[in-house]
Amino acid sequence: MHFLLHLPNCTPQDLESRCRVAGLSHLLGGHDLLPVHPGPRETTGLMVGWLSPQAPLMHYDATAQDWIPGIVKGDNGLLYSVGVWRDKPPQEGELRRHYTQAGPLTELGGQRWKLPTPDTVDSRAMYADDGSMRWEVVRQFSWMVDEAATLRQTYLEEFGMRQIVFSVDPSAQINWLLKLLQVNYRITPEIAVALDLWVGKEKLLDIFLTTLGLQRKQNG
Repeated sequence: MHFLLHLPNCTPQDLESRCRVAGLSHLLGGHDLLPVHPGPRETTGLMVGWLSPQAPLMHYDATAQDWIPGIVKGDNGLLYSVGVWRDKPPQEGELRRHYTQAGPLTELGGQRWKLPTPDTVDSRAMYADDGSMRWEVVRQFSWMVDEAATLRQTYLEEFGMRQIVFSVDPSAQINWLLKLLQVNYRITPEIAVALDLWVGKEKLLDIFLTTLGLQRKQNG
């Protein structure tokens, strides 16, 4: 079942600004609201859900749900919590957006996810100065191309050092993979961890490098 989002001390009028501060703006769209609703840790605020025949409930139920504090904190503490139903954790198909970008099906957490890359997102044919044509990624995904170019150059120059850093702190690589997933899915860092998406050091490093068009050299 789809996860729930609880924003303590938040009103419907404050939803967009709160989500911008909390880094959750990508979740908005097609959502349903329950204002002045109880939540975890004895808070009251705005409950956000995405109702469907497969997810007909969006109330707070401490006996049937697990609630995860948001990793982004505000000046006054907790900005949001994410709730999942214990007996019905979110499935890939429930989190998938109506319109998705192409990408290879990638197994993470026992489910297969459509993971877009700079090479698979929408491009348009453009004329170059010499009259020839080339493919240019649409403006909506230009950030992906720019970030990938920076990451690719960094790993081409410093792969040994970066691999050592990854073995201790994988946040840079995981954040990149999460941003790619968020193109096609309504998903948060907390939900990704709850679904065990980030399991397997070698596997995740290889997936990360593949999204940049790179791969590790094989010994022998």
